[in-house]
This record gives sequence, structure tokens and C-alpha cells, in this order.
Amino acid sequence: MFDIAIIEDEELERRALRSILEKNLDSCRIVGEARNGTEAMALIDSQHIDLMLVDIKIPRPTGLEVIQSVRDRGLATKVMILTAYDYFELMQSAIHLKADNFLLKPIRTADLLKAVRECLPEHEPVAARAADAWTVTAPAPDSIRAPEPPVADRIAELVDQSAYRECLALVRRHLETIYAQREAAPRRAVMEFMRIMLQMVERRGLALPATLARHVEALETQRLDLHSHFQVQEILCQITDVLFEANESGGAHASDRIQDVLNYIERNLHKGVTLEDAADFAQISPCYLSRLFRKEMDVTFISYLKAQRIERAKQLLQDSDLPITNVSLDLSFQDANYFGKAFKKEVGLSPSEYRRRFR
Repeated sequence: MFDIAIIEDEELERRALRSILEKNLDSCRIVGEARNGTEAMALIDSQHIDLMLVDIKIPRPTGLEVIQSVRDRGLATKVMILTAYDYFELMQSAIHLKADNFLLKPIRTADLLKAVRECLPEHEPVAARAADAWTVTAPAPDSIRAPEPPVADRIAELVDQSAYRECLALVRRHLETIYAQREAAPRRAVMEFMRIMLQMVERRGLALPATLARHVEALETQRLDLHSHFQVQEILCQITDVLFEANESGGAHASDRIQDVLNYIERNLHKGVTLEDAADFAQISPCYLSRLFRKEMDVTFISYLKAQRIERAKQLLQDSDLPITNVSLDLSFQDANYFGKAFKKEVGLSPSEYRRRFR
């Protein structure tokens, strides 16, 4: 049985994570939850934890500081970062602290379960390791797989199939394999993989955006050791986006596609729009939409959605006599209490205070 702790300041997020894990993973149990860094440190002191799910933006100590404490103590605890922020600096901090996985919010159930399963198989409980210590099991003949095709051929095939998610997962796995080779520095293999990706871009008559081209060029002068993992991964993911942009845009400009998504959000704020809903509407993958949205809007999808809901709430509070409970329900907040906290966090006033001030 694996012991999991959830470090998340939003109660609804904690409930959702607990529910997903308890319903789908029989081999796991939730041994504790924490709303802030202080509670998280108390959990570390009092519980055995195989895996921690940590939101970075918790009240201090921050999520990164909590992870640093885990590493300083030499604990074998696996760490998975959950965050709505997709920044180079954050990724670099995560790899520096040897985070085992990194998921961007909003998190899909399938992605969460897959990431947890990837973290835990090699992190068996002590009892399981002892029981298997003297057991050697040979693979059955039918389980021996044929060699995988060269990574360049497989990536090209997935691009042609418009299989964005599968291709992105392949790129990440290949990079992880490179960095897992401890007997040799990863620089040579990383640059070779980068060369393969850039050749594919060139052969398809595409061009890198100027900013991305500068990031690629800058790698030539960097050490590319373990601490560069997330930076290199981000660059490779952006190159993957370039490969798919022509295929998945259906000939439309990215700005036109995002404008359609913005119109969709505006029309459906009362329905509780999700990234998956918007991606289905745009006929692209959620991962691709998330990156395209951030690139075009300079803000994450979830941050933009939250801001639009708050703006709509401000209009309703000023221009209508709807009870605050109805305003929260009309904008698909789970309850009036959560709406009040979210509104005050963004505006600096409670909904009732805002209504009194601007009526």
C-alpha cells in the first residue's frame, strides 16, 4: 500500500484529488492533507509518505520550500508538482529539487492517474521490496517487444497522424531516457536530439519563431547537465508545437483560432467552461490549446477564464439585483462561499462590499 499526501491550499482541489485517487487506485491511501507549508511540514514529521502532490503556490513555506525540506532530510518520498503556472524558472527550480513529475492545472483525471502510476511502480513499499528481494522472474516470450523504430521516424509518423499528445509524450520520454543515462553527460545526446527535431522543421518548410530560435541557439553555450532538463524539455515541446501548427490549425491563423476560443468562452461562461471543452470546440488537443493560448494571450487559459468570470460577476453585481448566491451559480462557481473567496482574492473586496461601493 502506497501512502500519499496532498499539499494544496484550495479545499475543492484537495477534495477532487482525494476522490480521484481513492476511487481509482486501490493500492494507495491518502495519509494526510495540508493547506499550507506549515501543515505540510507537520505531515512530513508525523507520517511516512511515498508520494507528495504539491501545489507550488501555497502559503509559506511555499511548495518549493517544502520540497527542499524533503530533499534536505534525505527522504525517499517522491514529489509531484501541481501548478497552474508554466514558467521556465519554476521548471528549473523543480528539476533542481529533483521533482519526479510536473502537471499543469487544470489536471485531467487520466493524466493524474498516469503520472501517479509512473511515480510509484519503482517506489515500492518496504514490505513489497523485501518480499521480492530473492525473486527473479524472466519475461515471458510473448512479452518481448520488437525494437522501436528510430525516434525521428516515429515522431514524423505521429505528426502526419496529427497525434499531438502521443508525439509530445514521446519527445518527453526520449529526453528522460537521455538524462537517465548516468554514465555519460547528456549534452551530446541532447544536442543530437535537438538537431533531429530542427531538421524535421526544416524539411517541412517551417520556421521557428525568433524567440524560440534564440533559445535554441543559447543551448550551444550551456552545460546541459541535469539542471537543464526542464529548460530543454520546454524548448523541445515548443519545437513540437511548430511541427503541429500547420497540421492542427487546419490552415487558420493561430490568432483566428484563439479568437474563436475567446468567443466560445464568452458565450459559455455560465456553463463552467473547461480547457477540454474549449479544445473540443476548436478541434485541437487540450495540451496544444494550452500552449497556443499562452503564446497568443500571454496568460494561461485558466487565469484568463478566472478573470473573465470575475469581470462578469462585477457586471452582475453592479447592474442587477440578483442575490450573490445566484451570481455565483450563474457563473458556475461551486458555492457562494468559494465565489466570495475567489472574488475577494482578485478584486480586494467581498461581493457584498463591491456591490455597496459601486451601486
